[in-house]
Amino acid sequence: MIDAESPDPDLLDLAFPYAMDAVSDGERATIDDRVDAVDAATAAAFDDTVRGVRETVAAMTVVDSVAPPAELEAVILAAIDGPAGGGRRRTGPRWLAAAAALVVAVGVGVGAAVFLGRDTVQPSPDITAQLVREQADIRTRPAAVEGGGRLLVTTSAELGAATVIFDGVPALQEGRSYQLWLVPPEGPPRSVGVLAQPPTPDAPFVTRFHPSDALAMTIEPPGGSPLPTSTPITALALG
Repeated sequence: MIDAESPDPDLLDLAFPYAMDAVSDGERATIDDRVDAVDAATAAAFDDTVRGVRETVAAMTVVDSVAPPAELEAVILAAIDGPAGGGRRRTGPRWLAAAAALVVAVGVGVGAAVFLGRDTVQPSPDITAQLVREQADIRTRPAAVEGGGRLLVTTSAELGAATVIFDGVPALQEGRSYQLWLVPPEGPPRSVGVLAQPPTPDAPFVTRFHPSDALAMTIEPPGGSPLPTSTPITALALG
């Protein structure tokens, strides 16, 4: 039994899969019991997160409303239940669900086909920022960064490439690095680069992407991490 008003630091991690109906009825009942047992501030934060995720997905899924794909549910539940392993901090369910929520919304708009099999998109040395800018289908979108500033992301779906620059993003304290990730609708995030220097209009960061990917950024130790060790401070669907 959970003592009333007890702390439950992992509860907020479950708000994302809970909001996206990526938990079973039994798991939902258990989460409800945990919400009832925590302090009022934590319960309110959980409710606010659930409401925010649902409102965001509802606003983005303007074509048709569909349930999250089975592949996404499996990824989220595996992240919740899987062992940490090897002493390394595992990718938390909050990280996966927060970024995957964007992919779900985009996938609904462009069709369920994006959730079927996908090939790994490898970086290509012949893709340059200038080449991206020359494409007829480019579009530039901002992504607000927690802590200040924003990313300006220019994408070409036809080329399957994007450029990223910082706009007012603060420098990190020594011993920390910004790291960019591509987040597919199934499988773990893939690192696309550790930003030793802030990307600028004159020297943007360039990456290939798949239409179903989302771009996310985390703060990591120097040299980066093989998998994220923190929740994303920004994320943007690229499709």
